[in-house]
Formats: sequence, structure tokens, C-alpha cells
Amino acid sequence: MVTGQDTMTKRSNINLLSNRILSVQASLNGLSFCILDTIENNILLLKDIHFEEQKNPLEIEKLLVAEFETTSLLQQEFKQVNLIHQNNICTFVPNIFYDENNLVDYLKFNNKIFESDFIATDEIVSKEIMSVYVPFVNINNFFFERFGSFEYHHASTIIVEQLLKVATPTTNKLYCNVSYTSFELISIKNGVLNFFNSFDFDTKEDFVYYVLFTIEQLQLDAEIIDLILLGDIGLDDELYSILYQYIRNISFGSRNTQFMARDIEQKPKYGYNHFSLLNTF
Repeated sequence: MVTGQDTMTKRSNINLLSNRILSVQASLNGLSFCILDTIENNILLLKDIHFEEQKNPLEIEKLLVAEFETTSLLQQEFKQVNLIHQNNICTFVPNIFYDENNLVDYLKFNNKIFESDFIATDEIVSKEIMSVYVPFVNINNFFFERFGSFEYHHASTIIVEQLLKVATPTTNKLYCNVSYTSFELISIKNGVLNFFNSFDFDTKEDFVYYVLFTIEQLQLDAEIIDLILLGDIGLDDELYSILYQYIRNISFGSRNTQFMARDIEQKPKYGYNHFSLLNTF
């Protein structure tokens, strides 16, 4: 199970008698909200907000504040609050190589890291892997001020942990988790994490190029590899169509059917979309 570093512990606004859990996912490209009623096992709210242009963290915070002020379902007390950070400033380090004094070194090879950046970690205990990342600190502060106690993790931590849970010693698969303008590729080889990286894309050609380039670099065979799609992608999507021109064994991740949905503001979609959000419960 993932464990967040420096989880906020102050309890001021959390009503422990509440039966509802709130999970929020924040990225530079959008916000997602989910509320679970743990007694009736119902999803009461599942809402996405996509930004046409990438925002900076301060702009995201303002939009987040506005959403809490205008959405009535968010103006209640919660038993538990989860915050998911989704960005590309993240990496995974096996425990045998992990040293908390080298956090900047783990990230600086693929990202521009500033001295002022706060670096957090999650641990995938069962697989002895550390997730190292830079969270949106201002959004953490907003959640602390509003809720007091909450937990936060990186989206990649949740995705990789869930995929490794169902992996066997013979599992050899490539997973692609698609968001609005970015995606992650995760390679599971012989049941263990072999590769993880995130990519930004503007066109379907960018998207398929990064996927095929990764397959080539990992010395995989596009005619044989099992590619499992997660996230914001479907059979009628142009991203799926262009992938299928080059990769034959494509399927979608199993749907999350443990929760029921109510038709309130919208009828939520289930399954491979909102993969990290739904797996916080």
C-alpha cells in the first residue's frame, strides 16, 4: 500500500462520523473530483474539468478554490480526503538504491529541478519501490487549510501499484495511461516494473511516435506485445485508431465495477478512465 511522505495530520475540519470520502486529482491540464459514499458504496460525484491551455500551479489553485465555492457536494465534511498530484516530475527508485539524501539526483536527469522545490516520496511497500516526485505545494497548503487532515500521493504511484498487484511472474505487458494532453507508459516484465515514463503530446502523430519509439528502445515486438490502454481513450478515439495501425494486440484495462453510480450532475463513466482517482478508495 502506498504511504505518502509528510502526510498532513492536523485534524480541524474532518468529521470522523462522516461516511463520505473525497478524492481530487490535480494536473496542469485539468482537475477531477470524486466523492464516494462508503455506506451505500455509491459514487456521488465524478467530475472532470479540462483546460484548453496548460495552467500554472497558482492558476490551478484559483480554479480549485472556485470549484469548492460553487459545487454544493464539495461543501460538506468528509471522513477522508485524498489529493492526487499528476505531473511529469516523478520517477521510481528501487529500495536497494534509494537514499533520501539523493532525492534531487533522482529527478534532475529528466526534469529541471529548482532549489526551492519540495520533493516528496511514496513507497510501494510490497514491491520495495520508492516513488519520488515534486507535488504542487500550494495545492497541498490549500487542502491543509481547508480540511486539516488529508493524504496525498502521485498519480503514477497509484497506477504502478495497482498494475503490480495483478502482475504474475509471467506477466509481460505494456500499459498506456492516457490523459487529456499527456500519457504514461509502464512496462511490466516478468512481473516486475521494467520501465516508466510520462510524455506530453499535441497530436495523434506525437502520441503514436512516443509509443513506438518506447517499444523500439525496450526491444519489444510491436506485433507481439500486449498493449493495455487505461485512461481517457476508447474504441472510437483517433488515438486508438492510429495505434491499431502499428500494434495488433491492444485491449482496455478491466473496468472498476465495485462502486455504483447515481445520476446527479452527470452519469459517471467507469473503468479504465479515472484509473488513479477510483483506486484511491
